[in-house]
Amino acid sequence: MNPDPSSLATLAGIAGRRVLTPAGLAAGQLAFRDGRIGDAGTAPTPGAAWLDAGDLLVLPGIIDLHGDAFERAVMPRPGVTFPYDAALHDVDRQLLANGITTEFHGVTLSWEGGLRGEPYAQRMFDALARMRQALGARHHVHLRFETHHVGGVDIAQQWIRAGQVQFLALNDHLPSMARRLGDDRKLLQYADRAECDLDTFQARIRQAMAAADDVGDAMRELTRSARDAGLAVASHDDPDASTRRYYHQLGCGVAEFPLTPDAARVARDLGNAIVFGAPNVVRGGSHTNAPNATEMVRAGLCDVLTSDYYYPAPLAAALRLADQGIVPLAQAWRLVSANPARAAGLADRGTLAAGQAADAIVVDDSLPGVPRVCAAIVGGVLRHATRSFETHQAQRIAA
Repeated sequence: MNPDPSSLATLAGIAGRRVLTPAGLAAGQLAFRDGRIGDAGTAPTPGAAWLDAGDLLVLPGIIDLHGDAFERAVMPRPGVTFPYDAALHDVDRQLLANGITTEFHGVTLSWEGGLRGEPYAQRMFDALARMRQALGARHHVHLRFETHHVGGVDIAQQWIRAGQVQFLALNDHLPSMARRLGDDRKLLQYADRAECDLDTFQARIRQAMAAADDVGDAMRELTRSARDAGLAVASHDDPDASTRRYYHQLGCGVAEFPLTPDAARVARDLGNAIVFGAPNVVRGGSHTNAPNATEMVRAGLCDVLTSDYYYPAPLAAALRLADQGIVPLAQAWRLVSANPARAAGLADRGTLAAGQAADAIVVDDSLPGVPRVCAAIVGGVLRHATRSFETHQAQRIAA
């Protein structure tokens, strides 16, 4: 039978001729029970339907460790804001349509203020608490803390202790901002995002610069709070090897977007997880002259690819790497599923294995370069579908 996909809810399982499990890509079937993938003897959810993916790819759901494209849903133009509830609903649809079943929203707490200040972050936490049951994907917060915002450490610690933050990254964008002092046209763009005039924004830059002597102790205190709460911690945009060593000693076991191959190589030697942006792969290079992510994957210096600012990128990047023969599909897919799960400390997802969360996507890869998500399953529930699928009630499907 071929019911309307929107009428389906909890699934008994999924079957297909191209299912990517830890054993590789092969015909197979996965039974779901209580939101998890069962073993060979698991009885599927009574009365639920099996979904037949046919020749489409069945892949673990994408785990996006760093995505801040939600900011455009909240503030699509400088000074133009929309309620967080509506913005999150819109973003949730985008995530599922692009195969992202677990999202770490990059919420910034910065000396800049405005969109990246405390009030906006608090609105995000409040909206997530209100909306969580209505959202289809799994939503987490990746707190991006600007290191020179020493006055914000207390509130960040409160959020961490309250369980509102699931991943912490230390960011230092102050040097690039300071270099722009005198470039009024460029700084005005940031002032608009910060919802202040140019003079006020320049004063904020100088105030942040004046806090330099207090940054080291403040970051040690913040990372200690994160580790006490069981959170993984990253540093962002390490410019060189010595900076990566410093942040490693501080407890940052994830190197997010290292700016030089040397920084990435040191991260590898230290056993750190190395993160690059999936848009870098899709576009064929960085828009900021950072290392080419495809070459970093080829060199074994990339463990995780994230959406960064573009939700379609992880799916497209992983399949592009496989199509170009850079790495096999299974290895490419780990960059957007199993590896980010491990980097974030999530032991319950990232692979289509028994005991894991029943988070899977069905992908049509028949059009080269334009993979399309036909279905997204989160916790064994069909949350998104763009077509009807062959389904069967109360019986397993022959692979």
